[in-house]
Amino acid sequence: MAEVSYKQCSLLLECPKCSVVNYMDPFSFWNFKGKMKCAGCDSIFAVAYSNGQRVMGPDPAQGPHDKLPGWAQTKDYKTEYSMPGKVSPPSYARAPDQKHGPTYKNVRGNLISAGKLAAADLAGSRPRFIIEGKPYKSAS
Repeated sequence: MAEVSYKQCSLLLECPKCSVVNYMDPFSFWNFKGKMKCAGCDSIFAVAYSNGQRVMGPDPAQGPHDKLPGWAQTKDYKTEYSMPGKVSPPSYARAPDQKHGPTYKNVRGNLISAGKLAAADLAGSRPRFIIEGKPYKSAS
């Protein structure tokens, strides 16, 4: 079976030293210019991305890295790099421990969705139940 080359792929960076395929997270690497660290051999490379397309690199660089790849694996799919310090933690829209707005239950008792807050449920622009640190109860 022929070996696949990822050298021309935009958000897949094949390390020139160890041939580990580093998957650049589109959210953080879409428009990026700086240094990244290979998850396989810890080499640092200067890269530049514009609209998700690699425009520069990978060029060997020195010093601390700016970002880590989102995920990495070997070309034979046998070794996966998912340890902290090798790949970046997932990016969240909000912190995983942060609660969203009030949720409502349907007639069967299952949670169905987060609902809108009434003006009485707000203290300024923040939900009152979050400020008070209590579970949500409608003010009306």
